[in-house]
Amino acid sequence: GLGGLGLLTAQWLIDKGAKHLALLGRTPPNETAQQAIRAMEQDGARVVFVKADVSDSDDLARAFEEIEAQEMPPLRGVIHAAGLLDDSLLINLNAERFEYVMGPKVAGGWNLHQLTLDKPLDFFILFPSAASILGSPGQGNYAAANAFLDALACYRRNLGLPALAVNWGPWANVGMSVQIDQSERLARLGVASILPDEGFRALDQLM
Repeated sequence: GLGGLGLLTAQWLIDKGAKHLALLGRTPPNETAQQAIRAMEQDGARVVFVKADVSDSDDLARAFEEIEAQEMPPLRGVIHAAGLLDDSLLINLNAERFEYVMGPKVAGGWNLHQLTLDKPLDFFILFPSAASILGSPGQGNYAAANAFLDALACYRRNLGLPALAVNWGPWANVGMSVQIDQSERLARLGVASILPDEGFRALDQLM
């Protein structure tokens, strides 16, 4: 919830009328995140930060209890935007490097699914990458992790539960593609970066 895309998504939810948000992250918000949270609160929203690792089921369960203890309204929606990268050619990847990248996506997505089965959610949105569909050189572990989220969305829909998986490409000036300076390489391959206004307009239509 405290990454670049997570904070943009939180602000978008508030712009759509959300009044109570819980943002999860493994580390406390940095100065940029604190400024973003203050801006959301100035818009009239109550924003609660909870330190938690979504890949740890016990830690996530504790986070849910902490949110409820702060007298937030019942949980009605989940957006899962966590992710990590550890790129390398497939021949150099081992089990540990797969587990590192799969933790936030695979374990995190599954834990959120399991812990919300008894909650009447309006939406359950996953943010896998287009890498699971198109592939991406050096990102075999990342593509596999995102493919799990695609399958999880299908599984939930088959159970009659809300689920939407959005296979984003790179976002302009935000997200992991910027952190590893992939934007120019992807642009040469014909993959243009998504402007925030365009991305959230698309998300609005998909929902």
